[in-house]
Amino acid sequence: MPETIGSVSRDRYERAFFETVHHRVENFIAGTLLPHQEKTPNDPYIRTVMAQMGAIESTLQLLASLE
Repeated sequence: MPETIGSVSRDRYERAFFETVHHRVENFIAGTLLPHQEKTPNDPYIRTVMAQMGAIESTLQLLASLE
């Protein structure tokens, strides 16, 4: 049986946390990184950042949806 924090299970709390962080990362990518990438698509820095942030976003999405 999962432990609880007040009336919310730890599992639900953790999934909600990952969902919130995923949403913030998604907004950062869309609002900050994509415009940078559009201006300098061949810049090695932004290419590396986009690859790493894509992996982070994917991991957070997975963690938020685990049952």
